[in-house]
Amino acid sequence: MPPAPVEGVLEETAMRLRDPNGGTFVIERPHPPFTPTEFARARALVELDARLGPRLPRGGDVLTLPEGDDITVRRADQRDLPAARSMHDRCSPRTLALRYHGPVGDAGRYLDHLLSPRFGRTLAAQTASGRFVALGHLLWDGDETEVALMVEDDWQRRGIGSELLGRLVAMAEEAGCESVYAVTQSSNTGMVAAMRALNLPLDYQIEEGTLVITARLTPSPSATAPEADAGAGADAGAGADAGAGAGTTVDAVTPGRARPRPGAGRSRQSRR
Repeated sequence: MPPAPVEGVLEETAMRLRDPNGGTFVIERPHPPFTPTEFARARALVELDARLGPRLPRGGDVLTLPEGDDITVRRADQRDLPAARSMHDRCSPRTLALRYHGPVGDAGRYLDHLLSPRFGRTLAAQTASGRFVALGHLLWDGDETEVALMVEDDWQRRGIGSELLGRLVAMAEEAGCESVYAVTQSSNTGMVAAMRALNLPLDYQIEEGTLVITARLTPSPSATAPEADAGAGADAGAGADAGAGAGTTVDAVTPGRARPRPGAGRSRQSRR
């Protein structure tokens, strides 16, 4: 099959897109025909994947925590599934519940999906022995981008979650994303503190204990920089115990219907 043209080809129930690394992606389904909107989104995802792929080599960066421990932050994928599962096994039910917002026993089912480069990018923090102590995900969600974090209980409150969040947001900015969102519980506001520390305008949606925080990656001229230090606020699941007090740039707080995102984002994205 000849390579697809740069702009791709839409043929009713088939799409052909040029692979930046060579060859052609072919996406097919029996029915219904693909829409121009679906075709445009597929092209955008291929372009985004090409831009993000080489941004952080698998070797990663070595960081020294305040307590003196060294950890390595690197890209992770499905080859790291055993290490990610072992980390899950060491996490408490509370940490798993904060991360996935659903039955704790189902948490391990999501890892293969979350680690797949098809659906986003994953950063892992690991010790010198190779043990995973934290995972951060940047997940493609249609026209939106989700960030999600989980830090093993014994390694929480050391700034690891905030470090991963900053790197994930930087990757999203470099890819041209206009915003990122995080899903947590309104009673666990650590993610709020970590998002505030990004110095970006924040929007909130709240419903029945679920909090969706959206950070706009193109700061508005009137945005006010937050004053509080997030520290390790993002370390317990998608949130921990720090609040959103003075200094937060709140552009919208919607107490009405928040976008339903059980688990690690929308159900079609992270809980398949």
